Amino acid sequence: MKTVFENDPITFQVIRGALYGICGEMKTVMTRGAFSPLLSLSADFSCALLDHDGNVVAQGQDIPVHLGAMPFSAKGILESFPAETWKPGDAVLSNDPYSGGSHLPDMTMLSGIFESGQLIGFSASRVHWPDIGGASAGSSSVTDEIIKEGLRIPPVKIIKGGQLDPDVKTILFANVRVQKDRVGDFEAQVACNNKGVMRVDELVARYGGDVVKSVFAETQSYSQRLTEAVIKEIPDGVYSAEDHLDGDGFIVDQGDGPLKLKVSVTKRGTGLFFDFTGTGAQARGPMNAPIAVTASACYYVILALGKGEIPPNSGAYRLVEVNAPKGSLVNAAYPAPVVSGNTEMSNRVVDLLMMALAEAIPDHVVGGSYGCGGVWAIGGDDSVRNKRFVHLETTGGGMGASRAGAGLDGHRVHMGNTMNLPIEAVEASFPVEVDEYELIEGSGGQGVHRGGHGVRRSIRALVDGIEFSLSFERKYHPAPGIAGGKAGRPARFYIRHPDGSQTELGSKTVAGRLMTDEVLVMETAGGGGWGSA
Repeated sequence: MKTVFENDPITFQVIRGALYGICGEMKTVMTRGAFSPLLSLSADFSCALLDHDGNVVAQGQDIPVHLGAMPFSAKGILESFPAETWKPGDAVLSNDPYSGGSHLPDMTMLSGIFESGQLIGFSASRVHWPDIGGASAGSSSVTDEIIKEGLRIPPVKIIKGGQLDPDVKTILFANVRVQKDRVGDFEAQVACNNKGVMRVDELVARYGGDVVKSVFAETQSYSQRLTEAVIKEIPDGVYSAEDHLDGDGFIVDQGDGPLKLKVSVTKRGTGLFFDFTGTGAQARGPMNAPIAVTASACYYVILALGKGEIPPNSGAYRLVEVNAPKGSLVNAAYPAPVVSGNTEMSNRVVDLLMMALAEAIPDHVVGGSYGCGGVWAIGGDDSVRNKRFVHLETTGGGMGASRAGAGLDGHRVHMGNTMNLPIEAVEASFPVEVDEYELIEGSGGQGVHRGGHGVRRSIRALVDGIEFSLSFERKYHPAPGIAGGKAGRPARFYIRHPDGSQTELGSKTVAGRLMTDEVLVMETAGGGGWGSA
């Protein structure tokens, strides 16, 4: 029997395109409804549609680390709430890194999609809440166990038959800062998921449930075939690389310490095997990645090698196998803290994989990047506006160069894809001024093509006692070049005091405090160059 793709390729392409379009429409609903600048302007969230087994069939042009990890969260949710237990109008919420999640601020919600009373799939979103409780404002500072990072939510059915569970809501929002804004963001997430359900319902009404479900399956097979073609271009062999992290907030690793990353990439035929054996044991601090994050980085590299021509979904991931030792930096075990594993470790893993594959395909990979999401968070009491506040933001840096040209400047690279948040929005909402926001000229590594420039961002406190935290990388381990290119300029972080003195900071901080007219200066790393000049 012929498939929809073979029998009616036009209908296949129309429905497949519609599924990706629905994800884009879900994103619009979220940005328009969210209260937090991190969501409404920076768009730190992702949308997807899944089949009834929790496999991604379509996703938005959103955050790679969210989306590659989405099937892990979905399967964790389905273990707690099997498909046969779902009813129309149900939605499940979870942020548990030990049940397929990435880190606690990323709240994943699945809403069931039904046809004639049968579950056929899910509308899904993963939203980075600017605060989920824990030891510091923004829930992103250095701690030594996940309990201190905030509220951990194993899969819970927060909406039943279209009705929000008031008890779950009460517990959830009693444990976060600035509750009104968090409730507003949550309601926007519910609306986002509902839009996905509604639009798929319309496709089912027009084409029939059997056709739509067939496209769910066939679009994954289509992506798998395209991925096979990309992998075939990599020569068979074994390719390795290793590197070290800056530190975890408790220790500094300048290249001979325990925070070691190691990978061996084996290519055979149409399969890729990523083996992280030899990577260091999980750290005391939050630079630990759950397995979903590590796998997501591996998936991203394959999609990147496809140059944007592979429709991203679970079919593209079937040919990838990942071995990450339990209890290591790349497969954290409870109670390891993980908040920076999602934002910083994920990008360092991508750089590591690029280093390994450079031996095989130097003309198709890029040099090292600034190696992080560049997360900074502030919070406290705003005496100017007479209210509490919390704000979290990502910061761009240098992307590695490639044979095709120079690396991008001041870009949120690889696993992060958040948009630039205008400084006017920050200054209008919080008691700070942005003294500097500029590219650091000359910070990209030299070569035939230079690496991208890093960014300098300076935040001046307008009130006393602003709590802040940093989570960055590449202060001690600059982004390496490729094919003979030079390394980029390292990162630097410090406080500039009113008397002109400076206090140096690490790339990760236990929550600190800024007093009036103190300036927090963040200088992200430049990217590695490509080719011998």
